[in-house]
Amino acid sequence: MPPRMLQGLDRDVYQIIRKFEDQHVDDKKPPKFTVSDVYDSIKHSNSSLARQKKRPLEDSIERVLRLRREERQEDDEEAEIEETIASKSPKPKERDYYLLNKQITKSWNIPKALSSEMTTPEPQASLEAKRQPNGEPRTKKRRAERKEKDDRTPPTDVTLRDLGGMEAAIEVLVTSITFPMRYPQSYQRGSVKPVRGVLIHGPPGCGKTMLAKAYAAELGIAFISVSAPSLVAGMSGESEKKIRELYDEARNLAPCLVFIDEIDAIMGKRENAQREMEKRIVAQMLTCMDDCDPQKMDGKMVVTLAATNRPDSIDPALRRAGRFDQEIALGIPNEVARESILRKMLSRTRVADDVDCKVLAKRTPGFVGADLESLISVASNDLIKEIVSKIAQESSSSTMDVDSDTQDIPIIKLHNAINAETRPSMPDESFVLTMHHFLEALTRVQPSSKREGFSTIPDTTWAHIGALGNVRKRLMLAIVERIHQPKMFKSVGLGGPSGVLLWGPPGCGKTLLAKAVANESKANFISVKGPELLNKYVGESERSVRQVFSRARASAPCIVFFDELDALVPRRDSSGTDSSARVVNQLLTELDGKDSRSGVYVIGATNRPDMIDPAILRPGRLGTNIFIGLPDADGRVEILKSLIRRVMPSYTDFDVLDTVARDRRCDGFSGADIENLHNAAAEAAITRTSSKGGGEETEISILLADWEIALNETKPSVSDSHSKKFRELKEIGWE
Repeated sequence: MPPRMLQGLDRDVYQIIRKFEDQHVDDKKPPKFTVSDVYDSIKHSNSSLARQKKRPLEDSIERVLRLRREERQEDDEEAEIEETIASKSPKPKERDYYLLNKQITKSWNIPKALSSEMTTPEPQASLEAKRQPNGEPRTKKRRAERKEKDDRTPPTDVTLRDLGGMEAAIEVLVTSITFPMRYPQSYQRGSVKPVRGVLIHGPPGCGKTMLAKAYAAELGIAFISVSAPSLVAGMSGESEKKIRELYDEARNLAPCLVFIDEIDAIMGKRENAQREMEKRIVAQMLTCMDDCDPQKMDGKMVVTLAATNRPDSIDPALRRAGRFDQEIALGIPNEVARESILRKMLSRTRVADDVDCKVLAKRTPGFVGADLESLISVASNDLIKEIVSKIAQESSSSTMDVDSDTQDIPIIKLHNAINAETRPSMPDESFVLTMHHFLEALTRVQPSSKREGFSTIPDTTWAHIGALGNVRKRLMLAIVERIHQPKMFKSVGLGGPSGVLLWGPPGCGKTLLAKAVANESKANFISVKGPELLNKYVGESERSVRQVFSRARASAPCIVFFDELDALVPRRDSSGTDSSARVVNQLLTELDGKDSRSGVYVIGATNRPDMIDPAILRPGRLGTNIFIGLPDADGRVEILKSLIRRVMPSYTDFDVLDTVARDRRCDGFSGADIENLHNAAAEAAITRTSSKGGGEETEISILLADWEIALNETKPSVSDSHSKKFRELKEIGWE
């Protein structure tokens, strides 16, 4: 930086330092000035700089000292060049009165003076690189990296034919984008405005990004894909500039598709924004989408596709007509959609004839596309492990030679065989997936919906439930048949989803019945424990209720099961708190209306029905109340037999079970008490066998004597007074 280019404080400090240097110009070894030395000298002088603050003054001194070091280095290099010139082209001695004039002209145009005196080009080039034509040092320029032009061609690795179970979403894209883009004249004549944006939302892994890329590949126009966080910059105004440049490029490439993934990261609600930058980014996005009017671009279209799994967090101004005109909800696929997805995925893999996609679809409730892909990957890894293990065992003994301390560890033995230099080769014809591989992989793959608040469909079936035949019929009519045959119910005016409240003494099978209904209907299932939605912060409990129903609507048909419902919706009276009343009001709002609850079926369970707010129990909400009472003698026999069939398939002495279940000591037993009775009899059988010296391999059977011991030890968990209370509630019209 030349001295005359210095400004303000740096210029004054430069003059002071030059003055200090001139004072030591005659010294053989001038001192090396440091920041502290110069600072102390200035503070002890009469200069006006002594009144400056310490930090700015020290920073200025450091900059000037660095500049002086560069100038001295340049002077040294210049002196070397002059010596080289003088040695190669000697000049006659000039008179003293010409010397001052020569020094002045050198400072005007050094390269021109050198060009007339130098005979070799190397010093000339070196000096020209450091000086401008006027003699001043050249300003340092940043080396700009050449940015490669981004590829805006549509994807080629995926097509719409590779997608399964998305026919409804593809239909929305075709009718809202393909038609107006291919036939713009017809839309202009009809004064119909084509869409400017489509918002795709759904749980993670359901195929939002793949749908956008596959559609762009089929459409065959320019495709700009960006991640929302990549549009955020640290400098003020840079984020808005990136969005403007993005849409400027899209308008230049029109017709064009712009895909923004995870748009909720930058387009959150402005009332919740913590910084002004977030509000400006949303406002810039609104402006850019409004500018993508086909009338302003001679009929060419720029359509924005956006993907998110949090649609409720996006600013409402983006979701109005004229911006994101259409919304596509990709929920968790049902059984039919899962079968279609599996067929598409397995079409690229060799599978055996025993692989049944329909069976796999039934065994994978709650799985999204990413989970099914993970299932195939795990099954393929198991197959590779089997093939390599078999080949490694058949290979030569030298390949399988390992240390003695690892001989008993098969996985290390296999690792050494694969890692050997002469590793066994794997033939392609042996890579065939079987049903066994998929069933094994199912035990290790956890669906993402379970991590998102959903529960997988339980394994409980009607066979696991003894007695309760009348209850089963009512649940089938209220929920299961409505899901399986919706057209039949709509034809008689029963199209809306229903709600069911299961109430009765503890341990009578309310939760078990809800699980069996979910398994029988094969719908998505959300299990909610009443108290887990409650939060001490204001508004958080209500937000949790909204999230549950939002997830359920996105994955319809869906069953929402509220266990211990009395804890969530207690009676609203003067003794209650405002927070509990707000939760009740929120749940009432979610349960109201057939349209808002389309495809969402609610089951509640409680053993304290008198504590629930009456508004929850009116028709249209949880209007079907089913009492689950204590089983009678015949019911106890069915429950005990179904329990034994499930836990002891080899048990055959059912006459003993009939005698035990009808024993008077079993009066008042609930389903849970009967299971506890079996546990006590099993423990008695184990004790008896162990006392006779039986080992682990000894076959154990439960005898009548073991049941007698269990009957004497087990007591009913529901007291007579408690049971009487439920009978009174039933008599006053609860059922």
